[in-house]
Formats: sequence, C-alpha cells, structure tokens
Amino acid sequence: MPDKTNRNSPLVKCVLALDNYLSELERIGAKINATDMTSDLDIDHIQKLMTRFAACGQGVSEEVNNLSTQLREAQARAETVAEGVTRQAELLNIRRKEENQKLEEFRVLGEKVRDLNTAMGQFRDGDRATLRAQLPVFESQLTALIGELQAFRESARAVRMRALAKSAESLMQTLQTARTRIQNLA
Repeated sequence: MPDKTNRNSPLVKCVLALDNYLSELERIGAKINATDMTSDLDIDHIQKLMTRFAACGQGVSEEVNNLSTQLREAQARAETVAEGVTRQAELLNIRRKEENQKLEEFRVLGEKVRDLNTAMGQFRDGDRATLRAQLPVFESQLTALIGELQAFRESARAVRMRALAKSAESLMQTLQTARTRIQNLA
C-alpha cells in the first residue's frame, strides 16, 4: 500500500467530513448530557445545542450515504483495474509458454549442433580419406541445421524474443564458418 494519502480524493474528503461530524456530534452530545435539567438553565442555549446536535446527526447520515457511494465507486474502479491485471497475467502466462517452447526448441537445436560437432571432431585426427568420404554427409547436416536455425531465428524475431534470435544468429554463423572449412577440405 502506498504511504502517501491523497487528501484530495472524494473518499478521503468524505471520511474526513464524517469524522468531523462525528466529533462534533460527540462534543455537543456530551454538553447536552452534562447539563443538569433540574436546575435553572438557559433554555435557548440548550435548544441551540439540540438543533446543532440534530444538524450533526443529519450530516453524519449524509456522509455515511456519501461514504457508501464512494466505497462502491472505489470498488468498481478496483475491479476494473483487477480485470486489466488479470488479462495481463494471462498474456504473461502465454508469453512464458511461448518463451519456454522457444527455449526448448533452441535447446534441441543446440544438441543437434553439439552432436554434429562431436561427430566431426572424431575425424580431426583420423585419416584424411575417411574424413573426405564423410564431408558430403557433414555438409548436408550443416546445411540442414543452418536452415533450421534461420527458421528459428525468424520465428524468434516474429515473437520479439531478441535474445534467442541473436543466439540463433550466433550459432548459425558458427555453423556457416564450419561449413566453409569443410568445403575447403574437400
């Protein structure tokens, strides 16, 4: 809850007015109740106090009604805000699901790249003839992975997941460099 109070809001003004009427009602009521009605008293003064007491009672009644109206309006505003927050929460959940799906998709692509790197790494120190025989297979796999990464990058951009799009771009460039090296070996 915010610490600052908005003293200008209708709700706060209503509560303050109600509090003033109640305080005045209690003060005047205490004076009236403290008056000894059996002694010589100023009837005009007591009548004025009774009139002021009735006016305060009327003020309390009006401010209670006003407070009730202000509370209903505040509740309606709060419900409207809550509905908006609920919609945003639903959108956030949808976004999280999309993001998790994209992350899983990227993880799978990363595993494919790692598996291909592992397979290619086995031939680094092996004989050249076996490596040359496998080059078309590796190049085909690299081309397919680059295509998948390009599609992933575009889909990540389409849903405005820039970090994933950049990661896909980086991985794609690494694979393109590897493909160039393989083509130079052939």
